[in-house]
Amino acid sequence: MRTFLSFSLLVVACYAAPQTVYVNNQSPSHLYINTASGTTQILKEGLRSTSDIIQLVLYPSDNESNSPKEASVLLMGSIRGFLKLRQDQPPVGKTHITGHITGLTPGPHGFHIHQTGNLTEGCKSTGGHYNPFERVHGAPHDHVRHVGDLGNIVANERGEALVDITDHQVTLVGPNSVVGRAFVVHEGRDDLGQGGHETSKTTGNAGGRVGCGVIARA
Repeated sequence: MRTFLSFSLLVVACYAAPQTVYVNNQSPSHLYINTASGTTQILKEGLRSTSDIIQLVLYPSDNESNSPKEASVLLMGSIRGFLKLRQDQPPVGKTHITGHITGLTPGPHGFHIHQTGNLTEGCKSTGGHYNPFERVHGAPHDHVRHVGDLGNIVANERGEALVDITDHQVTLVGPNSVVGRAFVVHEGRDDLGQGGHETSKTTGNAGGRVGCGVIARA
């Protein structure tokens, strides 16, 4: 009972700052709360209500574990490009994604993180959007979305696109790390789940895959 009460107090305090807890006497860890994981529906006594998903993250408190993390991606296919990811405050801090892509048709292109880094059949074998919380497809600013939903990049008349995205759900550490998964660039615009097409709520109806690359620890 004492352990349960102590844990409850830590969870309340964690909204302001991570709290140090001990798995054993030699292993101090930080307990974080991440509320950026979407919502879920609860059915009780015939009534349906919606509640935020609260993700508890227990993470080592040593300086190395909490230091900034980086990853990189080499994009290939009918396009070429390079991406860099940096998370300054892991495990739940925002991740900054930058890069340069060429060989695109002018206009918007769906830009997502997909489930696996398997390129044995090219971009086709990367699976669907990375979606560990089993949400519907949405826009990057939506609370309910796939973790891999990063909206669109826009190519200029020369077919070049600059990437500069800061995202609050993509992480480079922990059980939901995107390292080892794949970025995929699509041939068309992502309708952000609002297009009314039969695939809007799963893929954004963004069309085929024109390029992809595995996210590797830098």
